[in-house]
Amino acid sequence: MSRTVHHLGVEHGYQFFNTALERSSEAKAIYREMVGYGLEPQPERTHLFNLYSPESVQSLAISITPFSSPELTHEGGLSISQGGHAQGVIVELENKTEIVGFIHLAVRRGKVSASRHDVRGLAAAKSHTNPERRIQALARRAGKVKTARPLVEVEAEQVRSLASIAYNSLISDQFSQTVYDESEIKALRGNTSLVSEIGLFVLFRTSGSSCCSCSCSCWGSSSCSSSYISS
Repeated sequence: MSRTVHHLGVEHGYQFFNTALERSSEAKAIYREMVGYGLEPQPERTHLFNLYSPESVQSLAISITPFSSPELTHEGGLSISQGGHAQGVIVELENKTEIVGFIHLAVRRGKVSASRHDVRGLAAAKSHTNPERRIQALARRAGKVKTARPLVEVEAEQVRSLASIAYNSLISDQFSQTVYDESEIKALRGNTSLVSEIGLFVLFRTSGSSCCSCSCSCWGSSSCSSSYISS
């Protein structure tokens, strides 16, 4: 885990989520979009993080809230960060545990932008001599998304930590244990690397003059999130 990422758990997550959602039109728009895909929000499972940016010399609070479909074919995560920036990821699952694709949700010029991406390129990036550079190339090919101006700069290693911690915490909690058996949870743990790579893809797709998102679902979606000053 990156020493600049502090996991605060779920104790304060629900309260932060409710307050941040109420104040952010961006978060509300993505929330409505995810519900429109048939996903049910689970704010009581929200995980809260505090991230320190060495580059920006500032700290930032980020919440990650899982969404779940009744059929367990789509799972999602909405991240909202201090200041109101939000992004979402919805993963597509086959046989309950295999991630085959994901949808990236971001607000662009006041409207939600949704794009679907296959995971085969991300899976192949693991064998590349420089996986991060490969994922950057995939993100450029998919097309950059200009979102809000970031409050802090987020590093790739921080994205990996946020994705891994949130994902593994959520697939280990009481809810996951009621819908998955032991073998399925073991299979889901095998997705940790892919979850981190989805997060990096979103980071590289929205970095630069825009921000990354730190969205992680309990099964497979993840991204890492900075924020902007006005919500």
